[in-house]
Order: sequence, then C-alpha cells, then structure tokens
Amino acid sequence: MSNYFFLAASVLLFSCSNEQKSSLESTVENSASVKTIMAVFAHPDDEIDVSPLLTKLALQGHKVYLTIATNGDMGVRDHAKIPAGDSLARVRARETECTCKTLGINPPIMLGLGDGKLTNRNALSILRKRLDSIITIYKPDIVITWGAEGGSGHPDHRMVGAVVTEIFQSGQSSHFGKLFYTAIPTEHWRDEPPYKSEISMDYHRGYKSVEKKYLPIRIWCSEQENKIARDAMRCNTSQYPPEELDDNELWMRNMNKDTVYLRPYTNAGYISDDIFK
Repeated sequence: MSNYFFLAASVLLFSCSNEQKSSLESTVENSASVKTIMAVFAHPDDEIDVSPLLTKLALQGHKVYLTIATNGDMGVRDHAKIPAGDSLARVRARETECTCKTLGINPPIMLGLGDGKLTNRNALSILRKRLDSIITIYKPDIVITWGAEGGSGHPDHRMVGAVVTEIFQSGQSSHFGKLFYTAIPTEHWRDEPPYKSEISMDYHRGYKSVEKKYLPIRIWCSEQENKIARDAMRCNTSQYPPEELDDNELWMRNMNKDTVYLRPYTNAGYISDDIFK
C-alpha cells in the first residue's frame, strides 16, 4: 500500500468567544501569514475531536495536514465484512482520503505502521524516524496530537502523543513550531447523550477527559464548520455501522459542543533549586 500524505490541525493563539462569527470566505491576507498545521494521530478517524478546527484553518487559507501513524489493518468490524490485513488497510486509507477531502484539507500522510502495535520497541523506533522525517519535510508551525491520556486511553494514542512530545522537547528538530494537545473537557463528558449502541456507551464511559481549566486554548467553530466535520466523520463506514455513525454525531455535538479545546506544551519558564517555589 502506498503512503498517502496528510497532515492536519492548527491553532489560533487566542480564545474565540461563542459570539464570534466564522466566515467561509475568510482567507489569509498575505502569504507571510499562511501557517502549516499538522494533526498527528494514531488511527484513521482519530481526528474527529479536532476536525471542525482543521476545516476552519483550511478555510482561512492555512496549509492543513493530517498524519496517521497506523494503517488501521486490525480494525475489523462485523458489519463491514472486511478481513484484517492489507485489504482493510486499503479501505481505511481511502476513507481517510475521503475525510480529508470533505474537510477541505490536504491529502493524508499515512505512516503505515501496524495497527495496535505501537507499544513494540521496534515500532516506536520506526514511528520516531518517520515522524521526524515528516516534520523535517513539512516544517509545521503548529502540531496537534494526543495528550498523556490519549483520548480513549488506547495504547497507540498514548504512544503517538508521547513520541511527538519526545521530538518536540528534545530540541533536536528546528522545524517544529508549537505543540498542542487535544482533549474533551471533563465538564462536558459527564452528561451522556442518548446513544443507540452499547459500544458507543462503553466508549463514552471509558474516555479519559481533562478538566476544562487545563484546556486554555478554546477555538469556537461555526455550525457550518461543525457540519463539514460531521459529514467527514461519516466517511468511516468500515469502522461504524449506521447507528454508530449517528452516535458519533451525538458525540461531536455534545462533547466539544461548538468549540475545540487544546492545551499547549509548556515548561516552567524559570530555573529554581527549590521544588516548593
């Protein structure tokens, strides 16, 4: 399977209030203002929580990419009747292309590692090299990925966020601008929407949320941007039967609501020999 190149997600450096309007005609005024944003996740469909922001940034004229670490070859679902392996990986790649096209961002970058295998030491080494290469090639101003909780807590999610963080904090890549982590606010997660499927209920109840006070970057997205994101989510038909696609829409409406929440990678900003200061 050939690799598909695809990065996504950028962040404005200020909070947007719910009263702010988002114009579909808005563009970056000059080329110097155009930023490169890369969203880095583990599996096809992991981008759901930030997809309204990816569309927003693309409509503003920024270069938006989505990078997916694994090929999704083990994500077998009974309704799809596609066996594990290369055939499923090809379907997942096509669905990710559909997602990116619908969002209006660049084609995906598929790194092609095995699904569910990122905790393997060799796989982590390969992931590190491939991500470092992608970052060197595209020189993203902003990267968005998972935090330590990894969204659902999936080991692949946690590993991708950890490796991206490793590259950033090492200081060895001069092509890396700012790093942000996406999360669902705990305050939103407490209320469970009326899901149709038991799988969706279990996923919701096992999700690893983050208290809102730790998510200071809050990007409001218009109803049109959110609708585009919901339409893009429905590209993932091999992973979700119709009732789960409907449940995903409930998730998108009720978890982030109309805002994408992020927290920046930060350090203390000072040097001290006293842990209590």
